[in-house]
Amino acid sequence: MNKPMSAQTTFATSDQAGQVIPFFPQRDTNLQVALFADNLTHLQALEQEAKLMLAVAMLRRGWNKGRDKHGQEESLTSIFPFLGEDVGLEQVEELLTKTFEENRQRENASSQAGIALNFVTFCEKWQLDRFERTVVMLLLLQNTAPDFSACFRKSGFEEHCDNGMEIGTLLTIIAPDLRQQLDCRRYFSINSTLFRERVLTQYGDIDGSSTILRMSVYLHERNVRYILGDNNLYHHAFNFIKRERSGVPLEQVVLPEKLKEDLVSSVERFMAGRQAGALAGLDQFFGYGTGLAILFHGPSGTGKTMMAKGLAHYFSAPLLTLNLEDMSEMRMNEVDILSFLFREAALMGAIVFLDECDDIFSGRGNSKLSRALLLELEKSRCITILATNRPVELDPAMERRLALKIHFPLPDVFLRKRMWQALMPDFLLYADDVDLNSLAERYFFTGGLIKNSIFMASNAAIAAGQTVITCELLEQAASQQSVSLSDTNGICQIYTPKSSLDALPLHQIQKEQLCNTTRAWQRLKTEGLGLNLLISSTDVITGIKAAEALATACGLKVRCFDYGRVVSMAEDNKMVDPVSQRKIYPMQYAFSNGTGDAAMLLFVDHEGLVDKILSGDEDVGGKGLLLSDLTGHLRKYSGLFCMVTTKLQNTSLPVEFNLHYQLEYPPEELQMRQWELYLGDKAVSDDQLVSLVESYPMHTAEIDFIARQAATQSIIKGMNGKPTIKSIREVIGRYRQKRSMPVLFGGTR
Repeated sequence: MNKPMSAQTTFATSDQAGQVIPFFPQRDTNLQVALFADNLTHLQALEQEAKLMLAVAMLRRGWNKGRDKHGQEESLTSIFPFLGEDVGLEQVEELLTKTFEENRQRENASSQAGIALNFVTFCEKWQLDRFERTVVMLLLLQNTAPDFSACFRKSGFEEHCDNGMEIGTLLTIIAPDLRQQLDCRRYFSINSTLFRERVLTQYGDIDGSSTILRMSVYLHERNVRYILGDNNLYHHAFNFIKRERSGVPLEQVVLPEKLKEDLVSSVERFMAGRQAGALAGLDQFFGYGTGLAILFHGPSGTGKTMMAKGLAHYFSAPLLTLNLEDMSEMRMNEVDILSFLFREAALMGAIVFLDECDDIFSGRGNSKLSRALLLELEKSRCITILATNRPVELDPAMERRLALKIHFPLPDVFLRKRMWQALMPDFLLYADDVDLNSLAERYFFTGGLIKNSIFMASNAAIAAGQTVITCELLEQAASQQSVSLSDTNGICQIYTPKSSLDALPLHQIQKEQLCNTTRAWQRLKTEGLGLNLLISSTDVITGIKAAEALATACGLKVRCFDYGRVVSMAEDNKMVDPVSQRKIYPMQYAFSNGTGDAAMLLFVDHEGLVDKILSGDEDVGGKGLLLSDLTGHLRKYSGLFCMVTTKLQNTSLPVEFNLHYQLEYPPEELQMRQWELYLGDKAVSDDQLVSLVESYPMHTAEIDFIARQAATQSIIKGMNGKPTIKSIREVIGRYRQKRSMPVLFGGTR
């Protein structure tokens, strides 16, 4: 295809001084003219025009007769049979002028009639002037028209001919004299439209010993196929580039309305201006960077890919997708892939979607790829959407090239409900027992997780021959999604609580207070406010059970953290937030917006750190400073938070805690019955039980622990493994002190 730079030509510098065809004004397009039947008939007319240009150039060059490959003389008529015998320069020029004007008129009339002429569209797309258009026409026919190529070979302009032409030849054919030929050299500079927009490609490089006149140029193969109407993909670069016609309606993309409206308006203005040619002035004024580059950033599953597809569907534009994260696995040069991508987007009027751009923005990526992308964005005049799941820290070079930066947040309850509605297939129905409000409140899902849940439930319904999706199917599908979101850092337990308020071993008044707390939470939730509780108890397990019962009553799961680990400030304790994809401290991780079931955030302070911090215990050290970190998060938290800690000596609490429940011991009767479970109702007298309870009041969980310890001690001593009053008092003596002021039987603390 391409010829070596050593190929010789037969034109001289003086050849460039020949007269050129004039570009005459077009006639009145309102006159009745014949339309081109289709793209092919238009290309055939261009071939006739190009042959006449070649004949005129040969005559102006003083061509008389040549010789064919057998050495026989050839006349101009034998090369161009349609000219007739003894035709002269003036006659051919007149015929060229007539053909030129007629072709332009027919092009205008055909375009107005809606007949697609790819050559005209191509030239308008790149805003080519008459000289550039003529270059494209000659190179197109040299590449695709055998008759024209045969005429060109016989013309003697170049000794060795292939699918391209030398710059000197093009200048000789097109430019009228040496002055204009010198001026027109600029059309072949690296900053010219023809090369900047990748209309042409060249063979070889210019160095100190070469001249541009002998540089061969070609119409890029993809441009040739576009003009011919062949938009199939052949190059192996498109093994990595996905081209599609999106089937995602924009209405299916659920985002905050203002964000969505602003984005659609910006894209609509750009595409309308580009299609109408209204942005040509900006292109000429700025010269670069006149494409629309947009950054989508936010957690995975929030609708970035869906929005790109929705825009492509709304504007009937092809979508070209390239996953930059996969570029390292591609054997092809990354720069070449990007070049093919943006060339295809320019030709097809496509939207470019570059997904997984995390490494490009993080600085960990391929610097060569980053530079190539910046250059492509600089040159592009299309819409480019870049997407990343990670927080964005842009370098100035990338910042300058991004016209819009759109953050896709985690959806709130109102958006989640709309997603449950919008993502439901129109050929299926929700059963009457499906409560979308409840689904939206219970599952803190992104759009991606909601889509997965609906898909799994729909799949199950269709497999059962049903067209109605029940609440049970949705619950099962949503639960499967929640399981996949389990904590991978090992610091958090996510579970469904089993405790209930009625079964709590507490005084009735405290049960009622906790029950009223659930009603307060429901009201605060509707106002977008949070509720922060502190539960203190001599037995942390009892406090946990109370918190879990509260979560059950509120219809929430539990996200449980050990407060001792959360307050760790060690650098190596940083962890990756699954939503933001960045390393954060445990406290930040605990309060970060997550996805999954609606849950109570539970901190368990087994070590009594809160009491030590409030009491000013010096042994706590730097951990005391983190109480302010906790309260800072509580001020902004809009969920249900509960801290369970040991009994507090200092009851002066930070104002960020809305309520403090110091759990009282259960009634003495309940404590006595719990002891009887282990001691036996006949093995101990009522007086002994009363004395034990008055001396050592306990929560039932504490009684369970002490009894198990006493039973273990009995086995070790070779006894029957059943605790006695004596063994219980011995164990209690090791774990806690006797109350100095026992309460009266039946009283409260």
